[in-house]
Amino acid sequence: MSKLFHRLKSLYVLDSVLQTGSFSRAAERLYMTQSAVSQHIKQLEDELGPLFIRQTRSLQPTELAVHLQSHLQKGFTELEQGWAQASQPAQKVLTISVLPSFASNWLIPRLERFSTQHPEIELRLSMTDQQVDFERANIDAGIRYGLGNYPDLITRHLMDDYLFPVMSCQFPQNLTLDELTNYTLIRDNSGEHFNWEGWLALVGKADLQPKRYLTIFDSSMMIKAAMTGQGIALGRRSLVQDELISGLLCRPFAQEQELKSPFSYYLVMPPRSRHHKELKLFIAWLTEEINQFKKLSES
Repeated sequence: MSKLFHRLKSLYVLDSVLQTGSFSRAAERLYMTQSAVSQHIKQLEDELGPLFIRQTRSLQPTELAVHLQSHLQKGFTELEQGWAQASQPAQKVLTISVLPSFASNWLIPRLERFSTQHPEIELRLSMTDQQVDFERANIDAGIRYGLGNYPDLITRHLMDDYLFPVMSCQFPQNLTLDELTNYTLIRDNSGEHFNWEGWLALVGKADLQPKRYLTIFDSSMMIKAAMTGQGIALGRRSLVQDELISGLLCRPFAQEQELKSPFSYYLVMPPRSRHHKELKLFIAWLTEEINQFKKLSES
């Protein structure tokens, strides 16, 4: 019988020590005594050689331990995912990572249609601005906003995005570009080339100075600020189109004055999700929703 079979628990202990950086924290995580953790590591070191350089107040992994770590993380992650799927074979769960702004302004208002089409699927949204590590997280796919360079992931382009000014419909509707000097211009924390500076340069008003700038580090809240009349926002089409259709926001300038974003929306997934049946159904529904959205945006 393979030696690996007898060392599986010790390798799991090693993975915990490498993650936590100490024997004591690993013991707490595993509900073991510190001496038991030490014994498991000693058994591995007797066979493999030194795994840690033990110092007074720190534990430094050796080159051998660092080499093992990536294999341990991948192996135990796949085991946990396989166990979760095997222990709930009848449950059809789909977990998607998505940006909070895109989720609240675009995806969630449309999800009722997905639930109606596929009542058998439990959809779980993990909303975060951070890129998900699919090797460590139990996430099936993600919707990201970027340049499309996602190594080791299956990537599918969803849609491009455009920027243009939006404001409360209570504001005067026949503004000129020069009248922007009388208003607060609301922006998020995007770079200048993808913000008011970039749009003003596009329309030939690069030197225009507004009454003031208001910077809000959240795209959804920036749009809400515009809806409540706090200023004129530079909105992304993907986040404001529904509000324009419903009359909660208005466009003060011609529709052709749009700044194309260097970023686009992409669906990304790890190779393990390639044959995920529920994910395929979600992608088909999402593609149809995006096609309908594009038709409305361009009409």
